[in-house]
Amino acid sequence: MILALAAAFVNLAPARADGPLLPGYTLQDGQRIPAPTGYIQTGVISGEQQLCGLFVKPQDLFLDPATGNFVVADTGNNRVVVLDKQGTYLFEIGPDAGLKEPEGVFVDSVGDIWVADKGNKRVAVFSPDGKLKQEHFEPITDYLVGMDFTPSKVVVDRRGYIYIVIGSQNSLGVVVMDSTDSFRGFFGRTRIRFNLGRVIARFLATKEQRSRILRIQPAPLNNLFLDNQGFIYAVSQVLQVDQIQRLNSVGTNVYGEGGLRTGAGHLWDKLMGKEGIAFGETGVTWTWNDQMRMSIPEPILPAFIDLAVDDLGIVSVLDSRNNQVYQYDQAGNLLTIFGGTGLSEGVFSQPLSIVAGDQGYLYILDAGRGNIQVYRPTELTRLIHQASHEYFNGSYDKAAVLWSEIAQRNTNFAMAHSGLGKALMGQKRYLEAMQEYYYAEDKGGYSSAFQQYRYLWARANFGFLGIGIIVLVTAAGISGNWILSGFRGILARLSNFREHAGLWAAPFLLVLTVLSRMISLSTLSFHYQEQRPDQIRLLFESGKIIIPWVTWCISAFWVGEIYFGEGTFRRILISSAWALWPLIVLPIPLSLLTHILSLDEKGLYDILWIIIWILVVWQFFQVIKEEHRFEFGQSVFVVLLSLVGIIAIWILVGLVYALTAEIIRFISQIILEIYVRMY
Repeated sequence: MILALAAAFVNLAPARADGPLLPGYTLQDGQRIPAPTGYIQTGVISGEQQLCGLFVKPQDLFLDPATGNFVVADTGNNRVVVLDKQGTYLFEIGPDAGLKEPEGVFVDSVGDIWVADKGNKRVAVFSPDGKLKQEHFEPITDYLVGMDFTPSKVVVDRRGYIYIVIGSQNSLGVVVMDSTDSFRGFFGRTRIRFNLGRVIARFLATKEQRSRILRIQPAPLNNLFLDNQGFIYAVSQVLQVDQIQRLNSVGTNVYGEGGLRTGAGHLWDKLMGKEGIAFGETGVTWTWNDQMRMSIPEPILPAFIDLAVDDLGIVSVLDSRNNQVYQYDQAGNLLTIFGGTGLSEGVFSQPLSIVAGDQGYLYILDAGRGNIQVYRPTELTRLIHQASHEYFNGSYDKAAVLWSEIAQRNTNFAMAHSGLGKALMGQKRYLEAMQEYYYAEDKGGYSSAFQQYRYLWARANFGFLGIGIIVLVTAAGISGNWILSGFRGILARLSNFREHAGLWAAPFLLVLTVLSRMISLSTLSFHYQEQRPDQIRLLFESGKIIIPWVTWCISAFWVGEIYFGEGTFRRILISSAWALWPLIVLPIPLSLLTHILSLDEKGLYDILWIIIWILVVWQFFQVIKEEHRFEFGQSVFVVLLSLVGIIAIWILVGLVYALTAEIIRFISQIILEIYVRMY
């Protein structure tokens, strides 16, 4: 009896108990925002103390939704191991089945086990009890000539089409073939970025030179996941945008909300390959450059190697560079980040595969430790998942209740307020949605809610608006001559005042320009603000106006003197100050205009700013023309030289600053050396 109990104990999976609470974080405007614990490690599944023995360099993990069994590609042992839902060893498909370095596993709807048998350059199919049924080798086609057909990952859709990630380092993309080994094409091929230099080189090169030019390959997709709706999710380790994709049957990416995409609709961004969603967290490291003889910053991008989608549509992705898990909702909004590098609980050594189970559980294959780590979501995380699921299913009332509860539990969680704003939008409660988007600092959502609210308000008050417009037009027609004459009188007084104003007008007008700048930034509507009003710094904004203005005055005077201009430095100062009038008068009304514009009308706002800057440039052109008494063509030439002079002044000041700092550092080192030698 004792021996039987001992044997039974050996076959049991390790007991699961909650590990320590490890808070995660989210990202907002590129900054880390602490978040409550999202997941807790509850146990470990391994081959230790089981009949299968330890896993050696396992590369892939699959969870069969029908049985709950785990299938592990135990690459180092040349086998596939099947465990039950408790992590207990059931059976294995080993070298006796001909497997050699298997790197990918998949279980289809009938329970057959598909293995990407890398070492044998085939995809092998085994029955649910581990017997070999089929083998699929490289399809015969000219498109694969010279390519390394070494399957590393595999999924099979409902039609029986086989999607195979090939390449020794998952570097060649996804090949599609049917059950008869007929080649069906490549799947989900990513776009090649536009490169003007490459286009010119190919245009100028001869036929022989073009044949020797290295062919540019699209960025490959490195891993696949088939969801229950037939969409194939994919990840790429080398892309900078759209590293996570949800591909339909024709390979088109449909993942992510439009508001999250950078450069959407811009032709240049599309050509340069910058349009898309940048997933993950980007860091910066400084590395030494031998050619430049200096340290230069290099971005550290996440390297996504696997992903899983649970029953609520939540996407969890593994980053092998930082050993972290990123989690996103159905639209690509970041929910949480957890994990890290280490050997303690809650962090990873070398995570390579992730699967999602019932109730939001995550199972992560750690090749460095040779085990499967089990994580359960906290109650708050599960609430977030459910709220997101209800919203994307169109149950806005349920979603609003859940997001409201989440926002009360964690007031700093921007996603809760954004989600509540979306739910309120679905209920057509646009004013309340605007408030929630404001809390979440979600400018795109705020603009959408404002646009809908503006439409409803205008429709409800259409009669009053019509009467008001008629009254204004009538009043303008009756008193138009009086208003026009009054405006002309004001302009005449200002012109007379300008003629008699002394040098004191320059600092006065500069102060007005800075004041107008500060007021216009503070009065911008929320969805047009590039920074919050409390982040606006008077000294910084003043410098952006005063420094260019001062260097312009110096450069314009010197260049004018070289070409025998008649203007004095005093007159250049006064006239250049008056030339700032468009930046004094126009920015504040334009900022107030943003309170009736949505982001969809931002083009009008940009055009008006372009007009303001054209007026400013014209005013400074008039300064050169009138003060120096130049002709039009000569004035244009002097203005351009003055701009070059401004750049030269800035470079000179920078060099003086650098030399002064070096001299001060040298003197301080000498003083320190004398002090050390004396004492």
